[in-house]
Amino acid sequence: MKSTKEKTLQKVFQEFLAEQQSALKPQTYSGSKLAINYFERYLNGYGSENLTEKELERYEELSEGKGKEYCEIFGPSQLGLKEMESFLGLFMVLRVEASKNFLAIVGRVMHKLVKWLHEKGYLADGDYKIMDRRVKELKADLPLAVKVNGLMSEYAAESPRGKYTEELNSLFTIKKIDPGKLWLEDLMDPGKLSGPVLVSEEISSMCKTGWTVVLWIGKTGSVWKIIDSKAVYPITEY
Repeated sequence: MKSTKEKTLQKVFQEFLAEQQSALKPQTYSGSKLAINYFERYLNGYGSENLTEKELERYEELSEGKGKEYCEIFGPSQLGLKEMESFLGLFMVLRVEASKNFLAIVGRVMHKLVKWLHEKGYLADGDYKIMDRRVKELKADLPLAVKVNGLMSEYAAESPRGKYTEELNSLFTIKKIDPGKLWLEDLMDPGKLSGPVLVSEEISSMCKTGWTVVLWIGKTGSVWKIIDSKAVYPITEY
């Protein structure tokens, strides 16, 4: 169990923002503050999902008994790769529905936060190396995933609707990519691949294996076509 003497996440974030405010122009700082506010909101809403049984007991006691939120209870040792991935790859895409520009800002701020946590001794060397590499990847992939979703929606709207022998409306993981073609694994039916799913070569060139897509697809003959695209996010669904 994490030490109860550890500085809380709320105080750590305040410390980070205070340093950023003294170093950044007001407009740049406002973007950093908003990004951290969203991260804190994510942790307060979803951080408890990753707690151990003992930690969850403590959380419920303090949240229900004293009205404290997650970031007022736990410290930075509670931050791990899963929290970073879920915040950047899921929360910001599906819950906030942020623009490509703001996603780029959030990616930069979270990368800076990870580096700062390590410099301040809040993040161990091994954890830092793993998290730093992954946040760099997500920082690059986030705006790309949003663009892919828009292109998929446009591609589906421009494609003529036909009669389909089978339809699937689900979350899929991209397992294989060829020019103009995707092969998808339905998260509701693991191990079963659907494909090829026809897309433009521009779309296939931007997609990455392991990404999660929320699609409505229909089968006609030996191929699948996208009927609608609801979301694309650059992580594998847990």
